Amino acid sequence: MAQQSPMRLLFVINPLSGGKKKADPEVLITNYFAERTEEISIFHLDQPQEELSAYIKKCRPDCVIAVGGDGTVKLVAEQLLNTDIPMGILPAGSANGMAAELSLPGDGQQALELITQPVRIREIDVISIRTNNTPDHICIHLSDMGLNALLVKNFEQRGIRGKLGYALSTFKTFTQKKLLEVQIENGKFIISRKAYMIVLANARMYGTGASINPDGNLSDGVFEVVILRKLSFFELLKMLFRHRPFDPKKTEIIPASQVNIISLKKAHFQVDGEYLGKSSQVIATILPRALKVIVPGEKSS
Repeated sequence: MAQQSPMRLLFVINPLSGGKKKADPEVLITNYFAERTEEISIFHLDQPQEELSAYIKKCRPDCVIAVGGDGTVKLVAEQLLNTDIPMGILPAGSANGMAAELSLPGDGQQALELITQPVRIREIDVISIRTNNTPDHICIHLSDMGLNALLVKNFEQRGIRGKLGYALSTFKTFTQKKLLEVQIENGKFIISRKAYMIVLANARMYGTGASINPDGNLSDGVFEVVILRKLSFFELLKMLFRHRPFDPKKTEIIPASQVNIISLKKAHFQVDGEYLGKSSQVIATILPRALKVIVPGEKSS
């Protein structure tokens, strides 16, 4: 009887995720696999010798593991769309919203155990996004136009990682808030709204735990357009410190498989925690079950 080949695992590490005080994930990985049979490769995003896509083709891994925060997860996901290679996640960033959404363990040792056990593979949707001033992007978690995107910009400029960095950026962001005037078309109707934030929600909550889309489902073939018509300073703080839903009296949620959003003036826009500048138009389309991810559970049949 032929012996089964060892599993090939590719770890894509972003050394900048989570700040300088984070434990070195490469040490954790090499120690964990020191006496195991799996074949591991490591790709460092800060010092690539070749494109990640080319490295994946050369390595032919059975699984690619994103080691970092939501930005790293998004980058790896872009390489695995519509392939049979599943993505694992080893949370190591300031914001690990996708890991929380999938109920993945935050502890590195437990995350590695999940990846090497008989695993359950879940197929999830992603959102294809195009703006009038950036190349196409995918969103696997949450994108938004308006106040939170400005918060992401201020956070990036401040340079302090983690919740402290977000907290220090929040007050400045709120003093800069502006009401957006937008037109939203979802293929069935066109509506006009004034809002402080328009969210394209594939998932339910931000990495901070704030629930923006309580009934969201990553595998239902639609995303939700969440319109925040009113937004107080305390509502903005929910993105940081509270796990309660936003006030439904101040929000409107519209399910969609595609949407075209036009803003009267250019507005700040972000995708999965990456600030993309200002845009006056955002076009989003669902890509159903386009990405395979490893999640807790028994091996699927």
